[in-house]
Amino acid sequence: MEVIHNIGRLSIKRGVNENVGFLLTNKNGSYCSFFSAISSKYHGFFCFDAQAAEMYKLIESIEIVGQRDVSLLKNGFYFAERKKGSAVESFLMPKNFDSLVYELSSEEEIDLFLDCKLSYDNRQWGRHYSISKEDGCLIIKFTKKTDIREDASNEKEEFTLYLAVKSDESVYKLNCEWVKREYLYDKERKSCPFERHVYNALRLKGARFVFSAAKSKKDAITECRHVFNNIDNLKIQEKRDFLEFLKNYPIKKILKNKQADDCVKLAYISAFNSLDSLIFNGAKAGIFAGLPWFFQFWSRDALVSMKAVCKANPFLAKKIISGCLRKLEKDGRLSNILWSCKQGAAGSADSHGWLFLRCSELQKILGISSADIKNSLEMSINGLLKFHTKNSFEANEENETWMDAGFEDDSRKGARVEVQALRLSMYSLMFHLTKNQKYKILENLLKTEVRQKFWNGEMLADGLDDFTARPNIFIAAYAYPELLSDSEWESCFENALKCLWLDWGGLSTIDKNNKLYTETSTGEDKKSYHRGDSWFWINNLAALMLNKIDNKINKSKFNENIKKIVDASTKEILWKGCIGCHAELSDAKQLSSKGCFNQAWSNAMYIEMVDEVFS
Repeated sequence: MEVIHNIGRLSIKRGVNENVGFLLTNKNGSYCSFFSAISSKYHGFFCFDAQAAEMYKLIESIEIVGQRDVSLLKNGFYFAERKKGSAVESFLMPKNFDSLVYELSSEEEIDLFLDCKLSYDNRQWGRHYSISKEDGCLIIKFTKKTDIREDASNEKEEFTLYLAVKSDESVYKLNCEWVKREYLYDKERKSCPFERHVYNALRLKGARFVFSAAKSKKDAITECRHVFNNIDNLKIQEKRDFLEFLKNYPIKKILKNKQADDCVKLAYISAFNSLDSLIFNGAKAGIFAGLPWFFQFWSRDALVSMKAVCKANPFLAKKIISGCLRKLEKDGRLSNILWSCKQGAAGSADSHGWLFLRCSELQKILGISSADIKNSLEMSINGLLKFHTKNSFEANEENETWMDAGFEDDSRKGARVEVQALRLSMYSLMFHLTKNQKYKILENLLKTEVRQKFWNGEMLADGLDDFTARPNIFIAAYAYPELLSDSEWESCFENALKCLWLDWGGLSTIDKNNKLYTETSTGEDKKSYHRGDSWFWINNLAALMLNKIDNKINKSKFNENIKKIVDASTKEILWKGCIGCHAELSDAKQLSSKGCFNQAWSNAMYIEMVDEVFS
């Protein structure tokens, strides 16, 4: 099939030989994601309940009768198009509506397949559908009840969802049959279950359809009728908003950059757009860590992404950072997951460090009060010194760093290099804000200790008494470049790359000679997650730091590595997985699009990398 990315006169296309798809959001938590072949239970149309912080799936797929293969997929950025035979499908999710607009180039018959459920809930029994007609809409009512075959109780009602459907034709037929799906992508990821029965609800006829979801029938009908009656105006508004988005200064700058080719330019705009699509514009500001399954507000992911978020939406960036400053706990840390979401079992050893690193970088741009930063930073440092400091080092428990999925005895418990670098940056910022020598002494003491215990003249240890090669040294350099001299960083990076470099243009998450190294992603089996899988956010951050060092030492030592990382990340965004989105990770063995379809910090670090490399 052919994939096209198009913005006005800027257009690129390429044939691809793998299952690719797209992802659109309403900027308020809800999204749709459809692939050429249905291969995951996370494909479909999903709606986010902000109050409960829950994601509900409603539509499994929309299929033109006759089962035509997808021959073309177009990334329109705020919409997507697919060609099946002679028919062209168009998908749009208007901002702030829990609705999907689906249009066809000609009148067709379509089958509507449903799988109403909480996103993570894979229970098979107790699913009840009923279909009626009201106020010019077809109303699908779904009720989830417990079932003694899977639950402790029977026939206890858990929730009800409504899907209102309206089309330009009133012709429909009730299919009302259960069909079995097999999910090959989920099977590859070891994400059970690999198969499931879904509900073929309706056969509809028309060229223009709206599907609106709500927990009340009235709300579903009202929204469906409004969206359907205003489709053309909503499309005009979405286009206007996207054209306004393109006026963002970093985008205008990259479009004029003669060093960047069209692929980099369109991947950059795609990353910007995909990062923006993860923004939640509800009563409380936030950004999802990723879709389809990281629909929570992870503090670490948000703060790693914040420098790029600030470029796209400085108002939101200020709101998130200010909110984080207020959410610091007595031990000096931030919760792993922020507001109204269920707290994860593990704590976060680094979110607070990322918070103050971003405060240091973005304070003037965002207009955040120095006094607010100083008071919060002082409280954080005091808590960290009391609860999380041992022999000057900041110590963490198992699975509290970003590498939070342990395997066998590999959990990164103890003092870790990037966590020390973030603590050093906190001391440095506090001294800058207060001129209190106490913080300069703390900074110099920890810096000396880290250099003595972590630096052997060739390699920077990943942890205290642990010289396992990992890419976390690049995070340390990013957070606190003063830890080593430029020539020392040059040597450090050069030796690390000998252990971690993947020829396609990425970094392994562990030394390739380590017994735990796994070259093919094992998915939900955590074996490869931080022991081989190549994470795009780290690859992009590494290229950024390699470029900085090359510029400082006035050499081109890492030029080939930088070029390969840029090329690999660009290819993944444009031609693999969910097109226009930067995925979570790749196999170590070869460039692939694995894990979460659209990952916030992957997009964010691609933006930072391109800004650095093509500056």
